[in-house]
Amino acid sequence: MARRFHVIRGGRGGRGQGGGLRPLVLFRAYSIGELQREELTYYNVRFNWYRLDRTEPVAPWEHLVADFYSLDERLQKKAREEVLRYLTEEEVWELRLYLREHHGLEVIAEEVSLPILSPRGPFWGGEKTVFHFLELSERPDYSLPFRVWGYYSLAGCLCTPTLEAGCRFLEKALAHLKVKKAVGRKDLEGVVKAIYLQEGLYVRRRGPEDAD
Repeated sequence: MARRFHVIRGGRGGRGQGGGLRPLVLFRAYSIGELQREELTYYNVRFNWYRLDRTEPVAPWEHLVADFYSLDERLQKKAREEVLRYLTEEEVWELRLYLREHHGLEVIAEEVSLPILSPRGPFWGGEKTVFHFLELSERPDYSLPFRVWGYYSLAGCLCTPTLEAGCRFLEKALAHLKVKKAVGRKDLEGVVKAIYLQEGLYVRRRGPEDAD
């Protein structure tokens, strides 16, 4: 089955850096997939891909970060760490081909609005978020000419116990509604996953820690 490659346009600047040149475009790239850890499977995990080894910006800093040279040292550092990790269009396409062939993952690429107005640093998710890392470029089958790693968080992810709880909830709901038509396990799982993906909602069994 063919997987589509999405590019989401969203930049403020439509003009090139100089007359007639292609406009400067950078992307944040990610994939949505499953992850196996010990005996649990996590679903709809977002793997955020970033360029690890870029040491020089792809354009002058003032084109990439608004008022870059007016920022204090702390914000300049955050801006550099953020911008150097974004991917060019060519890099996104190379990464796309690699991930499809070797890992069966689709790449979704969101265009970064340039120049950046408020540097956020290299990792998005909040100061309290615990990130895990995928050392993609260290794998034996890695073939790209630049190094890419990924980071992800399992906080709030749908996993095996919550998927089971969600299916059980649907079964009970259908029984209470006196729906006589049988619904297969795969259909129930599909509904649970779709609701989680679209609404961020999932079912968790009540444990002892939830007691009053």
